[in-house]
Amino acid sequence: MILKTIQLYENDPSVTLTAYILDDSPEMLNGKTRPAVLVCPGGAYMFCSDREAEPVALCFASMGYHAFVLRYSVYSNGPAPFPFPGKTPVYEKGVFPGPMREIGMAMLKIREHAKEWHVDPDRIILNGGSAGANNCAVYAVSWNKPFIYEYLNAKPEDLRPAGAVLGYGVYDCYRMQKTLEKLGDRGRIEQHKGFCYAAFGCAEPDEKMLEEASPVFHVTKDTPPMFLWTTREDDVVPMTQTLVMALALEEAGVPCETHIFENGRHGLSLATQATASAKEQIMPDVSLWIGLAQTWLQKHFPLELPDKCPEWVPPAELF
Repeated sequence: MILKTIQLYENDPSVTLTAYILDDSPEMLNGKTRPAVLVCPGGAYMFCSDREAEPVALCFASMGYHAFVLRYSVYSNGPAPFPFPGKTPVYEKGVFPGPMREIGMAMLKIREHAKEWHVDPDRIILNGGSAGANNCAVYAVSWNKPFIYEYLNAKPEDLRPAGAVLGYGVYDCYRMQKTLEKLGDRGRIEQHKGFCYAAFGCAEPDEKMLEEASPVFHVTKDTPPMFLWTTREDDVVPMTQTLVMALALEEAGVPCETHIFENGRHGLSLATQATASAKEQIMPDVSLWIGLAQTWLQKHFPLELPDKCPEWVPPAELF
């Protein structure tokens, strides 16, 4: 495996793209390209979670896909202290749509090295959980919008993601706010204000800002197919967020597979000991999502393999 970290901004070491490139081999693809998965960790736009970064990327690599981790601009990258302080100035690049544009930067960087790394640049799949899922989903519905491709001085077709595998994300910011108000859960309401402060630069964004960051309102036929999952017991993001995203995709005719597990808190990542910081984050039933995602990926983005193995010819020096 080739492991390489690229700094996306010359003067900002916090925004990076880490590549996990599988070595080429005559025994496997023998020079053919592989699809890639671009992982965007969650963290409420306040930080990029380690639990949703390298372990997840390595899991996709084990499936035969090149993997990348994008550590995009977030609130704690800037001068403000962490956690959410309330009125401290935010980190400008971490405010919407900055992190989303950085997905585009990562896509262009992967395309730039596609030949060297044997990556199929037209089959790059996005992955994210929580805020990472929001970032990926908004990008997936906006990659061909001028505020993305003009800002990056790129052709829209060079920015198009092939698909997305997203977990427990926020897809309708306006509905999220109303749902929490209806529940009357002050803890979750305050958490959401922190999310909004980090994502938008203010604790109470107006409806226009909320709509812009809500992919459910912007799904079109150009949105790539998606695999969505969450848990019914999610204690931060209601499962209805996943349901409304699935419905928006269905209404636009975009292929979508959706899984809602009965139990499990927010932010489980792989739900195995590989990504657990406590035993309660190890949930064998929820951990099935990654296998289901693998089946979905193999259906939509299979490796270019022949139907049969080539006949083995022993080396001449053996005789």
